[in-house]
Amino acid sequence: MLYLSSIILQKAHKTGQNMTKHYLKHLFIASAALITGAQTFAQSPGSHSIELSGGLREYIGDMGSSLLFSKAPTYQGGGLAFAYYINPSIDAVTNLSFGEVGSTQSIAEFVIEKDILWRSFRAQTGDLSLGARYKFNNGVILSEDAKFAPYVYGALSSYYVHSLIKWGAHPHQAAVRVDPVYKSEHLVQQTITDIGFGLQGGLGFKYYLTDALSLHWQYTLTYTFNDRWDGANSPDPNPPSNENPLVHKLWRTNDAWGYHALGASINFGGSGGGGGGGSRRLKDSDEDGVPNKFDECKNTLPKYRRFVDSVGCPADSDGDGVLDADDDCMDKAGLLELNGCPDRDADGIADKLDACPTEKGTSELKGCPDTDGDGIADKDDRCPTVAGLAALNGCPDGDNDGVADIDDKCPTTPGNINAQGCPDADADGVFDNVDRCPDRKGTAASKGCPVIEEKVIEKIALNAKGINFETNKAVLLGTSFKNLNTLADILNEYPEALVEIQGHTDDEGDAAANKQLSQERAAAVTLYLQGKGIDAARLTAKGYGQEMPIADNKTKSGRDKNRRVDFVLNY
Repeated sequence: MLYLSSIILQKAHKTGQNMTKHYLKHLFIASAALITGAQTFAQSPGSHSIELSGGLREYIGDMGSSLLFSKAPTYQGGGLAFAYYINPSIDAVTNLSFGEVGSTQSIAEFVIEKDILWRSFRAQTGDLSLGARYKFNNGVILSEDAKFAPYVYGALSSYYVHSLIKWGAHPHQAAVRVDPVYKSEHLVQQTITDIGFGLQGGLGFKYYLTDALSLHWQYTLTYTFNDRWDGANSPDPNPPSNENPLVHKLWRTNDAWGYHALGASINFGGSGGGGGGGSRRLKDSDEDGVPNKFDECKNTLPKYRRFVDSVGCPADSDGDGVLDADDDCMDKAGLLELNGCPDRDADGIADKLDACPTEKGTSELKGCPDTDGDGIADKDDRCPTVAGLAALNGCPDGDNDGVADIDDKCPTTPGNINAQGCPDADADGVFDNVDRCPDRKGTAASKGCPVIEEKVIEKIALNAKGINFETNKAVLLGTSFKNLNTLADILNEYPEALVEIQGHTDDEGDAAANKQLSQERAAAVTLYLQGKGIDAARLTAKGYGQEMPIADNKTKSGRDKNRRVDFVLNY
């Protein structure tokens, strides 16, 4: 069909001013071809329409306006369009139109020029556009089945113009050029051919005679991105004024043409889908989207119309006996009493509302269990088997100090939250949970215990020097017992202090053997002190061998000093 239209346009260009007489002939031929093929189109799948039109074209530009037939002359035109249904509101449209426009004006209506009395033009035009219609019979504004179907239209357009422009020259102007073709002393002619792009907009309506055939009216305005094809802004061909283009005082924008069209549309492929270019659907009495022709339940109640199967009956997608319109879980088989939703843990709460869908619970806790009955769901309860407080995430607080028993280092004694629930019994600033001496004041550096005075440390070191062993053995000499007893008394004065008993040797002999000997001697001292009532848990024996000398091993006195036992106290 586009090929047929292009023939019409080409013929119009070739014949110039005889174009008008050919329009009706070619429109008749195109109409006959379309009507002949309509039955074939109607059998095709899809949703389309083909539209033929004829009417009048009007010029709107620098030389004036004949908008809405306000000014003669107007010219004949024709058109062909193809519309494709996208959805109930939108059609995609390809539109071809062709015809003539023109105007004649006295130059006095523009800018007075001494060499030109009047000018006119007549142009063959054609435009091809691609755009869209917004239909008002979209089921929201008007019913999709409405016989009267208005719409608005917008498109991008390409166009072709071939203009014959004439100037009437002043008869006393000596410089007037004699046209070599028309041999007229006072008439100058010029042709302009223009191809370019523009915008189209319009409005119209269809009136459906049948589902397949409708009549339509449409007004389309084609605005070209050009201001020269009507000749109004072309240079004056008569020297010396050719540098002063004629400019109209009112119309300073680009030129345009309008097209008033009446025509017919052949709609095809629109069964049950709202037809091409807005064609009407098959009758659907209950408006459930299934035409009566295929609907086995033609009186579906409004509640169920959105949820019907392929034959127009209320659907039950999950097969649970609850219709989709009543089913809160239409994609999962469920229970009638729960509006079609499943309940895996059988607690009477639908899974979609159950915070614990696989554990039987109560409605108060959104389907979750509460094993200890404290009102806190097990999933949120830190102590799910022991009743507790909501403020402590379900855990008890035996001493009511605000610290849950599982976190309380002193669970039976009220204490400080910042001290893991423990008090500071001796008020020394060290809480009982870290206080090695909770009933005696001390310092943080000594972990809450009294500081071991320097003179005591010196006394320990002095008595440690009196600890001696048999040569190369871990057997204490009797002369060591008095010093060891003194050391035991000191340790009893600081019952919370821990003691590392260190054994050391000189560097004579095998290093490994020396380390073993020092370990055995430190252990011997530990056993002796245990015998004096010192708690074994406080004592640690550590042999260092020759690793920590305090004097030069090259001299006898130095070696004697290195063979020693040291006491190191700490908390």
